[in-house]
Amino acid sequence: MGIFGALTTAVTGMRAQSYALENVSGNIANSQTTAFKRIDTSFQDLIPDNIPSKQLAGGVIASARATNTVQGDIQGASVGTFMAINGDGFFVVQKPTGVQDNTPVFGGTDYYTRRGDFQPDKNGYLVNGAGYYLMGLPIDPTTGNPTGSIPQLLQFQNDFLPAQRTTAVQYRANLAAYPNTNNADTDIPGSELLNPANFSANPVFGPPAPARILGAGATLSPDAVAVGTGTVDISSLTSTGGTFELNGTPITINAGDDATAILAAINAQTGTTGVTASLNGSNRLVLTSANADTHVAIGGASTLSLLAELGVNVGTTYATNLLTQNAVGTGQTMEIQVGGNPPLVITFGTGPGQVSTLAELSTALAGLTGGTASVNTTNGNVTVTAATMVDTINVGGTVAHSIFGMQTLTAIPSNNTVIANDLQAFLDSSVGGGAVTAYDVSGSAVNIQFRWAKVDSNLYGGSNTWNLFYLVNSNATGTEPAWANAGVNYTFGANGQMSPLVSTLQLSNVVIDGINLGNIQINHGSGGITQFADPNGNAQVNLLQQNGYPAGELQTISISEKGRIVGSYSNGRTIDLAEITLANFTGANFLKRIDGGAFAATDESGTPTYGASGTIIGSALEGSNTDIADEFTKLIVTQQAYSANTRVISTTNQMVQDLLNMIR
Repeated sequence: MGIFGALTTAVTGMRAQSYALENVSGNIANSQTTAFKRIDTSFQDLIPDNIPSKQLAGGVIASARATNTVQGDIQGASVGTFMAINGDGFFVVQKPTGVQDNTPVFGGTDYYTRRGDFQPDKNGYLVNGAGYYLMGLPIDPTTGNPTGSIPQLLQFQNDFLPAQRTTAVQYRANLAAYPNTNNADTDIPGSELLNPANFSANPVFGPPAPARILGAGATLSPDAVAVGTGTVDISSLTSTGGTFELNGTPITINAGDDATAILAAINAQTGTTGVTASLNGSNRLVLTSANADTHVAIGGASTLSLLAELGVNVGTTYATNLLTQNAVGTGQTMEIQVGGNPPLVITFGTGPGQVSTLAELSTALAGLTGGTASVNTTNGNVTVTAATMVDTINVGGTVAHSIFGMQTLTAIPSNNTVIANDLQAFLDSSVGGGAVTAYDVSGSAVNIQFRWAKVDSNLYGGSNTWNLFYLVNSNATGTEPAWANAGVNYTFGANGQMSPLVSTLQLSNVVIDGINLGNIQINHGSGGITQFADPNGNAQVNLLQQNGYPAGELQTISISEKGRIVGSYSNGRTIDLAEITLANFTGANFLKRIDGGAFAATDESGTPTYGASGTIIGSALEGSNTDIADEFTKLIVTQQAYSANTRVISTTNQMVQDLLNMIR
């Protein structure tokens, strides 16, 4: 080949360097292009077929060398849907083949890119700056797991997130050992406890029970006869005689009567006076009435000298009964009716059929129809209980019923609820336990309010027991339930821990202000409810949250650190919407480059496998992997190589001219 071969070889060298220069130029031009992968130039020699002793250096051909696996720098971005891949992998994308009814139409061909400047378009697709649409796997909102394994185009419309009904409440609190209720008074034992006597329907946890009015707090004295005692020892008395008027009856005491004769004279009239006479251990005269209805009255018609001899004075010693204690007045009444049964009417006084003593009251109460009634004859507390589960109790009359410990005048069957009529009594004997907003199946919000009431205490020989209540009707009136008992006793040991443990509690068929929440599980966990001393005397709520939420409209989407697309809704919820799929290739550098930083699979690259090891970084972009300094170095080398090849051509040309001149 000789001279002409050298000329041809130099031309291939110039062509190869021109190709390299074109790559350098493209790399520099795309040094700021998102996720651009530079193209390096690879040179390959071309050797003609000749014998070994005649071998030539040969020509050269240039080819591209991809850097698809070389990562560019990752830079932060302010757009929540921008993302960068740190490590191996490519985003799976598609590009529309057309538009129909303002909606893109896709041909079904997958492409691959590392350009992550995706933003939502008007149709809810995530589209990058080169017009490629992101693909991934939708997330099942119930399980939180991807649905399927083949990437699909991701589209996020401004649809509503369905409401989720509240099914569980996490609740942890400490209950003060001595609750500072409105009724609590450290000078009154038990005042900090919920007292069923103050309620028309007993709200303390227990099986349903008939209506009952429980008397408590009465301070009457027991029935007692009248006893008048003289001040003089009459064992050696010889009376001067006279008249002794007792309960209106004149009794003659003869001159010379001794103590025995005087006692005999007085006792001879017992049938009339209702009083007996005796001597006590000090030989003093003792006048005792026959019963609590009879007094001892020494009249003014008595001989004063005789009274002085006996050590007594004109006046009345009263028996102890309801009238003398001013508990009732003559003619006042107490009326008790159970259901539709005839009412029992008790009239107080000393007349026929009237009641003046606790003993007589006990006898009268035994005549109640439709239930039982009794009085504690040591303090006056009256208790009335209906015989059936349907009857109510109503108490009326003109007496002051609180004198008999009757704090309420009506009673209905108890069923673990606080009725509206008892609302103030309940609020005064309980402490607030916090509130949480819950949601029904349609997303309607309702406030669940809790209150705690201590119902027993070890200070009074019982156990430290509390009941939990929740509001069911904030507008309840009359006998409508306002609060419901949660249905369990929380009992605490001396160490302040529950014994036995109540870790979970099921509230069944919860309806609050007309909103049906269904069944709700209260989760306390281990040691979630404690009873430790607290000077504030309240329920210190440490955790109170629920798992429901209302419907919400999608407002924004962003990329999580787990590589998932997260939707933020108007109801404050953030939900994983899709998982971004990363594709990997065995021969990633043999992908076919197409416009917009995308690649197509080839036979040499192999088919994609999903689940590449790279991680996705949200609010970030991968920069170009072009190094300007390196490219400038390549530019100088390419320029020098190109110039050297032109020198070969000029030298060859000169040699050809010399040859032609020799022929001339």
